[in-house]
Amino acid sequence: MDKPKIILTKRDESLMVHYMMLTRQITKLSDCLFHIVRLTTQKDGTHGSAHLDYIGYRAYAKSEIADMLVQTRKLCDELDIDFVDTYVMGIHRDKEKREEYMKAHPDDSWV
Repeated sequence: MDKPKIILTKRDESLMVHYMMLTRQITKLSDCLFHIVRLTTQKDGTHGSAHLDYIGYRAYAKSEIADMLVQTRKLCDELDIDFVDTYVMGIHRDKEKREEYMKAHPDDSWV
């Protein structure tokens, strides 16, 4: 059987594994956030104490975000991109996006 002709190098394999791990953590975070958002819709006692559930889901969210950051860092390293510079770039880009959005939608709010 012929070998696949897409992932040819160790670097390519590393990029894909870290990307897949990153998307996996994002999916887990979405599940966690879904539970946090729904806590107020649950009857008391359905899932134990809502306060304790919130603390638990926050801890779960933190662990998923931590895993996402590590996978992002590994992708940056593999691509020879500085992680901190990339993060700072993201802060600036978010500010630019906010300003553009507010110009286009002056009566709306930015999250």
